[in-house]
Amino acid sequence: MKAVQHAMLEVGVATIFTAITLAIGVATWSFSALKFQADVGELLAFMFLVNLLMAMTALPALASVLERWFPRRKPARAPGLFSH
Repeated sequence: MKAVQHAMLEVGVATIFTAITLAIGVATWSFSALKFQADVGELLAFMFLVNLLMAMTALPALASVLERWFPRRKPARAPGLFSH
């Protein structure tokens, strides 16, 4: 649950905005006279929304579990860039 809260605070708004914008854009293809293009529009809109849901819930949870199983040895930093 903590991973989901962190994801929402860090990148949640940008992710939601991007996914919904893309889903609305391709959902308009559903009104096409071409059957294939209409089907692709519906499927892509659905996929964008499913990817949004997974990016906001399953991915942070998976990262949290993997961090518990394989803890980092030390923080990842580029050597010598910001040290005085």
